[in-house]
Amino acid sequence: MSAQIMVVDDEQAIRESLQGLFEDEGYLVSTAASGEEAVARFRKQPADCILLDIWMPGIDGLETMSRILQMDESVPVIIMSGHATIDTAVRATRQGAFDFVEKPLSSDKLLILLRNALEKRKLKQENVDLKQNIQQKSRHQLVGKSTAIEEARQLVKRVASTDAAVLILGEHGTGKAVVAQQIHHLSKRAVAPFVELNTASIPDSQMDSELFGHEKGAFPGALHPQRGRFEVANEGTIFFDEIGELSLGIQAKVLKTMQEKKIQRLGNPKKISANIRILGASAYEPDKLLQESRLREDFYYRLNVVTIHLPSLRDRIEDLPVLIETLAEEQAQLLGGDPVHFSDAAIALMQDYRWAGNIRELRNYIERCHILQPGVEITPETMLPLDAASAPAQGGDTPDSSVFTHSYHNAREAFERSYLLHYLEQSEWNISKTAAAIGMERSQLHRKIKSFGLNAPEKKA
Repeated sequence: MSAQIMVVDDEQAIRESLQGLFEDEGYLVSTAASGEEAVARFRKQPADCILLDIWMPGIDGLETMSRILQMDESVPVIIMSGHATIDTAVRATRQGAFDFVEKPLSSDKLLILLRNALEKRKLKQENVDLKQNIQQKSRHQLVGKSTAIEEARQLVKRVASTDAAVLILGEHGTGKAVVAQQIHHLSKRAVAPFVELNTASIPDSQMDSELFGHEKGAFPGALHPQRGRFEVANEGTIFFDEIGELSLGIQAKVLKTMQEKKIQRLGNPKKISANIRILGASAYEPDKLLQESRLREDFYYRLNVVTIHLPSLRDRIEDLPVLIETLAEEQAQLLGGDPVHFSDAAIALMQDYRWAGNIRELRNYIERCHILQPGVEITPETMLPLDAASAPAQGGDTPDSSVFTHSYHNAREAFERSYLLHYLEQSEWNISKTAAAIGMERSQLHRKIKSFGLNAPEKKA
């Protein structure tokens, strides 16, 4: 398949010239006359490489690049400028540009740059695919031999062959998304898309468009038609992570879609077929969500055809040794080197730990050990400290007394701020690494950092 190139420049002559040049080389080319148009177009149809003018009316090239890289940090961006300075070039590359070229543009140089950029993107994608294949073994199966996990595993197998809606309950980090993926991969819908929706990361004002799509002009800023998640998932499965984060109005619309198997894009009266299996998950008991009016009864009963309860790691602590072995193998394949090995005494200490973050916290801990303690047997004397954010399971210390001087809301915010700062400092303020470590979307992490007024320390010269 030919690579998709986007040319962004406010000068029509340059857009047309570069479009002709790249199409002659066999590339697919789209153009945009402004940064705003480029961002909207990229959201609708991502490109494999972008050539971007730095000086344009409205948002400039650097801001445009920043917004696009937030959607896909792997896409290479070549910045173009007719008024280049060393300072501008340095700023562009520091902010993520693949390269910087001066106008007037050299066709030969541009084509070489383009080929290099596409090759780099291809290598990155191959690396991502490799990591995903490695992770699939442990992340798309329920590991363990405990009675609780075996019951969940058997229920997954039985329900997968049906089209029944499924509600998956369990604490954060217990593997609800893994169960949803398993149900899909074992079903007759496995060849169709599996679409996961993190409901907490999408503002209510955007949820309608995100789920059902929209037509051009459906609302201010709708510059292009866009498919929604339901349309993308047609014939496949859509997984709503944290159903209690959906507004009651959206729950009603999802319920209607489940009943009618049809959807409507915003701004279009025509209904579209939507043959989709719905899976939902929650870290909170449905009774609590119903009592707090965060969950519609009719939506709950329609979704709750089959319920799968996932135990916390504390409730199946006998599975910890095999989980450690599986996750250690995973990290060795991802990061290189031999799997980290824990002594029996170290594992015994880990079994006494609370693991409030469940499998997710265990995976993060083993990754830290693999990075910081490669090639050695980890003993009680040498093991890294377990995260103080989670208290020991038995006879643990009480929280710092200062927390009781705050309201519940303020205490929670204080902990959350401290928690994020801890992981940001640990990753040297690498947003992608931090988001992956704590299981949070990058966009959500950015909003949290801004809301808590956290600032990265200035780097020393």
